[in-house]
Order: sequence, then C-alpha cells, then structure tokens
Amino acid sequence: MSFGQTIKLLRREANMTQENLAELLSISPQAVSRWETDVAMPDISLLPPLANLFNVTTDYLLGMETYQKDLRKEEFDKAFHKYWEHDDKEKNYQIAVRAVAEYPGNMEYVEWLASAEYYVAMPIADESEYARLLESSAKHYKLVLDNTKDSNLYEKALHGIVLSLSSNHKKEEAKKYALLEENEEKRDDLLCWCLDGEEKKKHCQHLTNTKLYDFLFQLKFGQTSIEAFDAIEKILNIMFPDGNFQYYHNTLQYNCISKAFHFCRVHQYDRVLEELKKARYHAEEMTKINHQRKIRFTAPLFSLVEQEHPVTDSDITDVDDFIRCLNNNRCFDPIRETEGFKALIVP
Repeated sequence: MSFGQTIKLLRREANMTQENLAELLSISPQAVSRWETDVAMPDISLLPPLANLFNVTTDYLLGMETYQKDLRKEEFDKAFHKYWEHDDKEKNYQIAVRAVAEYPGNMEYVEWLASAEYYVAMPIADESEYARLLESSAKHYKLVLDNTKDSNLYEKALHGIVLSLSSNHKKEEAKKYALLEENEEKRDDLLCWCLDGEEKKKHCQHLTNTKLYDFLFQLKFGQTSIEAFDAIEKILNIMFPDGNFQYYHNTLQYNCISKAFHFCRVHQYDRVLEELKKARYHAEEMTKINHQRKIRFTAPLFSLVEQEHPVTDSDITDVDDFIRCLNNNRCFDPIRETEGFKALIVP
C-alpha cells in the first residue's frame, strides 16, 4: 500500500475529511489531496504528528511496518535463492530491481540485479540498450566488489564483471579484473573472455592442453578397466590425428602396458604382444622427445602450443624403463621365450 493510500484509509477510519485533517496539521486541504493521490509527500517533520494522530508508527505510514518488512524480505529472499531457475529473465530482472530499490545495502541483491541485467541484455538486438544494460551490470558488480566482505559473493561478482565488461567490448578493463582472481585455473578460464584473435586462440589451446592432461590423469588412475584404457587411446588419437603426441607418448606408453597387463589376466597373449609393441614404439618416441628443448604440437587443435622442455641428463631412457618393466613382471612369463617378446627387450 502506498503512503497516500495509507493516509486516506486512516483518515476515513477516523471519520475525517481532508479539510479536518488539514486543519489539525495547520496545512491546506490541497496538500492532503496531493498526499492521498501520491503526487507529493509531506515534510518529514509532519510524520511524527501524523503517526500520533492516527495512533500508528511512522514505519506503518511509510509501509515499513516490521511484520510487513519481514514478509517483504522473505518474498525477495525466496526469489533470490531461486533466481537461477527463472526461465522468464525479464520477470527475474524486474523482481531484482525492486529488491535493490527497497534494500539498497544488500549486496546479495545487488549481485542478483547485476546478473539479471547481464542475462536480459544477451538477446537484445538494440545496441544502445544492450550496452546500457551491460554497463549497469558492470556498475552493480563493481559495487559488490567494493562493499562485500563475503568471499563467495566477491568471487561471483569478480567473475560477473569480467563477463559484463568483455561482452560490452571492454576487453582490457575486463582483463584487469580477471587478473585479480587468485586461483590460477579460474584466472585462466576468465582470461578466455578477455582476449581476442590469435592471443585468445593460443591461450585457449594451452588451457585445453592442460585440462586434457589432467583429465587423462584422472581417467587413468580413477579406472582400471579396459574401457578406460581404450578411451584414453581414442581421445588422444582424436585430439592429435597427425600422431605428433609429444609428451603424450608417455601417457600412451603406460596405457598400452596397462592394457597388456589386462590381457595377461585373461590369457589373451596375442593381444599382450600387440600392446607391448605399441608401448615400445611410444617409449622410443618419448626417448627422442626428452632430448628436445621445446615441445611443439602440429595437430590443428594445438598448433599454437609451444613449451620449454627440460632436456634430461639421465642415462636411463624411457626404453630402459620399458625393458625393465617387461623383465620384472612375471605375468609375461608365458610369452617370454617367444621371438616377438625377445625382440621387445633388446636395448
């Protein structure tokens, strides 16, 4: 209920006319009329006399009765905690606008509004409106960054402002915020939004390579099934169709050995030899790579990945490790005297 509606209701309940109320407050009837039609508000000095006259609180007059405030806050909180579920982005935006208007110091609501502005802007074709919403979104995210002490809320706002600024073609400004992220992995992800052209392609290729390496590591050690071993091989062949695996030769070497152990357990010794031959090939390739000073992929998805590679000063090569593995594992005994196996353990 608006202030004007509240005054009108209280006046009528007290059986007063506008003239009666005006006379009691020493003001004009026209002033009372303007209040009741929400054209104007009374001077702040008149709020206590009005409250005393109608035996209510000033909070009640202003629509901020404690009970009402709690209900209103509960309504906003409910909408806030479910705002990611809203299919109607415009409705979510309008609720967030009201929440911030009524609770301007609530940084959770300000972050909510910033997010709503970003998602409302995305489908807009009008460039000026698109830019306006994203600029407002960045402004609200900045407000959160400057005022919150909540680390989770700060992180959300930091990520949000990077997206809003970069989407609004302010890549350099977005990059400054991205670099404030202390977590290296999250910082690298944010930088994908801030770069353009060849720089962006190179950064994303390096990032993809890092995540691929971590993913294969987790897949290998999280599973000991033939399905996992096959998946590792297939993934690398897809990502590097030209066969230039570089240090992934090491991954493939031990993946083939793992497959050989699996086939030993089920007595498929032809398959064992097949996997060991592949493992020997990858060991030989890895031995060559360990004498290179730089790693350079040539596959299309990683053509810009170039890394310094420490040259090994050890006399023990990957081939030596491979031969030691074959000599020290008794599971290979059933094929140890075959010509195929003997050829694999030649230094």
